[in-house]
Amino acid sequence: MAEIQKDLANESARQEAIRAGQERSILCSNCHGVDGNSVRPDIPNLAEQNPTYLIQQISKFADGRRKNFVMQTLASSFTFQDKVNLAVFYTSQKLKPLETNPALAARGEPIYKSVCFRCHGENGKGEVGYAHIAGQQIEFIKMTLKRFRTNALSPDNFDPTMRTDPNMEQVTARLSDEDIEGLAHYIAGMK
Repeated sequence: MAEIQKDLANESARQEAIRAGQERSILCSNCHGVDGNSVRPDIPNLAEQNPTYLIQQISKFADGRRKNFVMQTLASSFTFQDKVNLAVFYTSQKLKPLETNPALAARGEPIYKSVCFRCHGENGKGEVGYAHIAGQQIEFIKMTLKRFRTNALSPDNFDPTMRTDPNMEQVTARLSDEDIEGLAHYIAGMK
């Protein structure tokens, strides 16, 4: 991912990547918003996303490791430079704060601080290669955690449209719906 570092380090290259990424993101904006802040609660925010993670996920859609008809179709048309430009563009956008329920967030905080921080960082901005989850859409977080939990608890009913990750499945296998609700509010409220 040296290409990303180069584009982020050189200001003129960074600005060109942002311009090209914004141009390429026109179709993405229908769901992810013009500035990477999702227009739908079940679609993730891409603003401020970890660029390496974003490129990895676009690549997984492009080669079929992640399943979603729209995303697979779009991602398969992207060149590597398109992916870099999109990542630089979305990384440069600011997340808009979300309204959360403080009581529910208080329930999720100790769970986050005991487990989730290991990969997603104390501030939710993600270690290298992991998702920036701070400020993410509440419904998207709940849906994603429940999908991982379903994979963990029902391996015989594997659904190829669901994301798989052994670490996430192990963590979510122990979470109740109430835990997931609390985590979603806590993570959405992180800045």
